[in-house]
Amino acid sequence: MRLNNNKGFTLVEMIIVTAIFMVVIMITGDAFKTILDQTMKLYKSEESNIEGVVGLEMFRHDLEQAGFGLPYSYQLSGITYTEAGYAPANGYNDAPSGVPRAFVAGNNLAATSDGNGSDGGTYGILAGTDYLTIKATSVGMTDASQKWTYLTYSSSGKPAKSWPSGNFKAGDKVIMLRRSFQDSGYSNQLVYDTTTPSIYWVGYTYSQSGYAEAFSPVLPSEVFYVYGISSGSDVGMPFNRADYFVATPSSGSTAQVSPTCAPNTTGILYKASVNHKSTSPGGKLTYMPILDCVADMQVVFGWNLADLSGSVVTDPALTGGGPVDTWSNADGSSYSTDLTLPASDYIQNTILKDPGHIRTKLKVVKIYILAQNGRKDPSYTSPSAIFYDDPANPAGVNSLTRPTGYPISAAMRNYRWKVYRLVIKPKNLISNQ
Repeated sequence: MRLNNNKGFTLVEMIIVTAIFMVVIMITGDAFKTILDQTMKLYKSEESNIEGVVGLEMFRHDLEQAGFGLPYSYQLSGITYTEAGYAPANGYNDAPSGVPRAFVAGNNLAATSDGNGSDGGTYGILAGTDYLTIKATSVGMTDASQKWTYLTYSSSGKPAKSWPSGNFKAGDKVIMLRRSFQDSGYSNQLVYDTTTPSIYWVGYTYSQSGYAEAFSPVLPSEVFYVYGISSGSDVGMPFNRADYFVATPSSGSTAQVSPTCAPNTTGILYKASVNHKSTSPGGKLTYMPILDCVADMQVVFGWNLADLSGSVVTDPALTGGGPVDTWSNADGSSYSTDLTLPASDYIQNTILKDPGHIRTKLKVVKIYILAQNGRKDPSYTSPSAIFYDDPANPAGVNSLTRPTGYPISAAMRNYRWKVYRLVIKPKNLISNQ
């Protein structure tokens, strides 16, 4: 006899299985959510790091290029040029007639607004941050500013040296420097047309067919170096200029603060180029955002002020004995040294105000940038202060940035923070050659 077993699951068994299934789903879902959250935090953190690497490479390039193509002197007295036309940038001018300094900097600025951005926006400098101006032909944003060549003597108007690629184009605006060698080093003298004082150094255009006598070597031993300034636009100064600082744009500006930035971290690290044009927007800044959610930037200079015997070298044309022996903050108002300086304000009012001393004494520039790393994380609590201490710094140097640390307010505590450090030896300064 065949038996049929039609027995199924009881209601209690079904409830137990369903409950177990739901618990497993809840645990799996919670684990997936945790993984997703952690992945998103890691993604945003890495996104911040990539943004920092890409943006700060431009900063690194300009620091290394400081001084490239700058004149050391002028062929005639009375040269004039225009630089930044509005505050706070005009506080770092060498115009209208001074020899340009490779670096000019401000320390722990007060909150200051620039309402004259070339885009029509208003930008407010973040209080307590440093300001750094870099001058060189190669810090410009045009194709011509990344080029150079040279011109040797010829009785028939020999053209400038042509390269296999990357030559100047017709219409590019250039300057010429006469380089002469002396016992104390060499000098780059700005060349201009002495027969037409109203032109001076500016306005001549690159030519493959040769130059007028005023812009050509007149002695077989002479070499003129040709540096690009801009691609066909008016030229207001015999170099390019890039200002780096932390600022907050207004609502009318082209670049807005990211909504993911922590409260009180409304700053953006900018590279701002000074416009050359003699008419509007001449003298205004063109703002380029480099890094979002920045709380602070600090600048430290490393100097070689003494010779090998430990005596301070006061001649701006002479270099020191080699290694860094003095460190200062951005404007030289504070410093760390074992030397006996001629005056307590020697770095601030002598060294940093003389383009010759900067060329021959400045060895290292250190930049410290405090930026948010990723988005808000309620499960994380930041320290109440972020220190910029650099293990590579000699004793006393760390006090030139923020000796008590950057204070992290309560609203900023659920964010991670990263200190970006740039340590650069400007390779176009005599001190590093």
